[in-house]
Amino acid sequence: MSDEAFECRIWGKSKRLPPGSHYPLVCHLVDTAVMADVLWDAYLSRSQRRVIAEALGVGEDAARRVVAFWAGLHDVGKAVPGWQAGRGDLAVAVTAAGFPEVPMADAAALGRHEASSQLLVPSLLGGLGWGLEGQRDRVPAVVAGMVAGGHHGRYGEPTRAGVVADPVAAFPGLGGGRWAEQREAMARVLAAVTGATAITVVGERIPAGVITVVTGLVVLADWLVSQEDHLLARVDKAGRVVDTAAVHAWAAESRTHAQDLVADAGLTVPELPEEAPSFTDMFSYVPITTPNQVQSSIAEHLPGMLGGGSGLLLVTAPTGDGKTEAALFGASLLGRACGTHGVYVALPTMATTNQMHGRLKEWARQNLPGAVTRLHGMEWMHDPEPRVVHGDDGVSVEATRWLRQSNRHGLLAHLNAGTIDQALLSVLPLGFGQLRHLGLSGKTLIVDEAHSYDAFTHALLLRLLEWCGAWQVPVVVLSATLTGESAAGLVNAYRSGAGHTRPERIEPAYPGWSFTDQATGATHVPSAPVGTDRGRDLRVEMVTTRGTQDRQRVILAELQPLVRDGGCAAVICTTVAHAQATFRHLVAELRGTVDLHLLHARLPAHQRDSYTTRAESAFGRVNKATTVRPERGIIVATQVIEQSLDLDFDLIISDLAPLALLLQRAGRAFRHGPDTWAAAGLTRPAWAGTDPRMVVLTPADTNGAPNFAPPTWGSVYPPSLLQRTWELLDRHPHTINIPGDVQTLVNAVYDPAFTSSNPDTLLATDRDRTTDDTLRRALADLAMIPSPRRVHTGNLHRLTASDADPDLITTRLGANSVNLIPTFHDTGNEIWLDPEHTMPLPQPGARGRLTRAQIRTLMSYAVPMRAGGWLTQLTPDQQPHPTWATEPRLTNLVRLPHYQTSASHEPAPIGSRQLRLHPALGIVDDTHTTR
Repeated sequence: MSDEAFECRIWGKSKRLPPGSHYPLVCHLVDTAVMADVLWDAYLSRSQRRVIAEALGVGEDAARRVVAFWAGLHDVGKAVPGWQAGRGDLAVAVTAAGFPEVPMADAAALGRHEASSQLLVPSLLGGLGWGLEGQRDRVPAVVAGMVAGGHHGRYGEPTRAGVVADPVAAFPGLGGGRWAEQREAMARVLAAVTGATAITVVGERIPAGVITVVTGLVVLADWLVSQEDHLLARVDKAGRVVDTAAVHAWAAESRTHAQDLVADAGLTVPELPEEAPSFTDMFSYVPITTPNQVQSSIAEHLPGMLGGGSGLLLVTAPTGDGKTEAALFGASLLGRACGTHGVYVALPTMATTNQMHGRLKEWARQNLPGAVTRLHGMEWMHDPEPRVVHGDDGVSVEATRWLRQSNRHGLLAHLNAGTIDQALLSVLPLGFGQLRHLGLSGKTLIVDEAHSYDAFTHALLLRLLEWCGAWQVPVVVLSATLTGESAAGLVNAYRSGAGHTRPERIEPAYPGWSFTDQATGATHVPSAPVGTDRGRDLRVEMVTTRGTQDRQRVILAELQPLVRDGGCAAVICTTVAHAQATFRHLVAELRGTVDLHLLHARLPAHQRDSYTTRAESAFGRVNKATTVRPERGIIVATQVIEQSLDLDFDLIISDLAPLALLLQRAGRAFRHGPDTWAAAGLTRPAWAGTDPRMVVLTPADTNGAPNFAPPTWGSVYPPSLLQRTWELLDRHPHTINIPGDVQTLVNAVYDPAFTSSNPDTLLATDRDRTTDDTLRRALADLAMIPSPRRVHTGNLHRLTASDADPDLITTRLGANSVNLIPTFHDTGNEIWLDPEHTMPLPQPGARGRLTRAQIRTLMSYAVPMRAGGWLTQLTPDQQPHPTWATEPRLTNLVRLPHYQTSASHEPAPIGSRQLRLHPALGIVDDTHTTR
């Protein structure tokens, strides 16, 4: 072991340490290298380790050492005069020790320290025998420089070829002489500590997906050892690390600290049971004693298809047929076969995510013990712990409940339930996208409700599947109503990422499943068709209504058997205004004889949670202990009921909607089978019959013909899909066999050769719909990162080019909304969050900031509203409160003040909008009724 001398006054960390102290750079580099080495075994999946080693052209042990070495070099760009000048006292000392100063202009030309690391790393590796010649993407030393340059979340432009071998000549600000000698000594000792050996040139281009994952690992290692508690615990001894022997001793101690930090952060890979459980064993806590036919088929046939390891499992089955359990079982089989250690369940809404979070925790408790994080834009509202605090150099300084501190951290957990948006952030060019790639590439991705996304979101999903194929990670796609074209698009996107660029024809069976092998690109189906245990005939009645009064008359008439003999029904409305009006009408007509519920999106958050819990208790699975089914119960709701709740009704009354959504809604009728009801000692009312029934209401125009674009519906649904759905159901026999007719109907409603009774109208509305979809796909193409096969070191910076805050981004085009906070002003000009004046508007404390608890309280009264021109007409009382300016999550809040009068409170109009908070109905829009 050759002896090196290390200048411990070259500092790596200083802020938030005791005055006058610092953490030597060599110690931080060693800490990070050791942490990366520990994470290789403790955090990375078998699949990730294999893919990285294959890309580097070495065995897994050699790859571990190389990655740890690269991690150690990440901050070598701090060993330059400009950075060290940040601590004037130390800079004077090292100058006196013979480290030359450089002109200020030369120091300023370098930019941030990670840019200096990118410049320096290749030449440092070259000095240790690593090759520097050849195509850039095949030279590991150059890739190592890109990794170092990206460790603060953004990749830089590629280093010019002429600079790679001698960066100091091109950038004198890096410092020569003793500066260069010290950097070389650090590189040599890091190579010795990690045991890394030189790699010259690999045979194939190092894939972009591997570069981003390795960078993510380096970022994670850096963050973990940069936590304040860790630095404070070791800083007093760090000044003694002055030679090679001391560095190796420090590294040995660093390993123990690293293992503790990984465990404290909840990052340790969960232990799989020694033997793969059977389906009934996996779900014995439910319990499921007999799998249904889809579940049994997957359990029987999928294991024999997994010779290549990873792939995409596509499951299509009706609502309520246990697709979630099938997906978790399939994910378990896939994970064992290819070496992933966790799951991310991606869902369309926050409501479905909240529900799935509980189900996934139950599943994990028995099958894969580990931290289960919930990821969506309002997750922080559910988490009592503070979010991550960042130091001035951008690294985390708080370890407590580390995984819950931000969605960026949470994706690193091995088990996630989150909105699809959080996964799709991985294919937007955002800072620290490498962490999202690291988190997703080690687990199985489950995409639920794959049919429910608009063209923009669907395009992003296709790109995400490409990257999953490139990462060789398994994917499970679930849908109740997926067209053959959409299914083929999803499967072929995955195949393309895996290198199989020729599209394959996919014809989904319904119910059924298929498995596409990542290695070969071949798609396999079970040898025998999959049947169903819940085959049924859905009775559909199409009713055209003329105006509001006629619509209400029809609804009331359809509910009369329920009112007379008991039972439960859902009335699903297109708009919040229709739901509110329907609810009020039923309250007035039924006069307390029925348990009435209301559910829509325009309720204050705390009230919506309360209404949701109440609905689940009334209409949930009848054999659950928490379900108390009313003798007579009705819920009036909007689309929020389609996906987020496991509810069961005897009758569905729905406004016309696209066919796929009608089928989703129909899945809430007779959702749970007779065995479940028998177990609860209950029976359905006689009037409900033996098969589910849905009444579909279509508004009429002045001539009595169906109106597929009623003004009061706005742009909720494309008129062409409404027309296609209505015509298809009108000429279809009034019974839909589920599942037998579903795939044919779903394909027919999107068929370009659809035969219409009103072709001129359909041609025009189809053109509008396809133009809108094309625009959304084009915008997605502009917004998202390139496909993995088109990314190389020359354009790697495009993956992280955006400065947008990911916590404030939605990946759903058209989801442009604001949060409305109703406030109540008393005569003394005090402001309250409730009309009873019991909850004052939170006020900032002594430091001028609202606490996290205060923000959570405030947001529990927030109501989402679609943005529009009315937001340009806000008065000072309606604009965000001045005390909210320092909290990014409150900047899009709009206040809706209600001023106290002698009788109640009166709201002030917002421009031309007349909005008010009703205690039972939520936000009511009186704009049109008051004109």
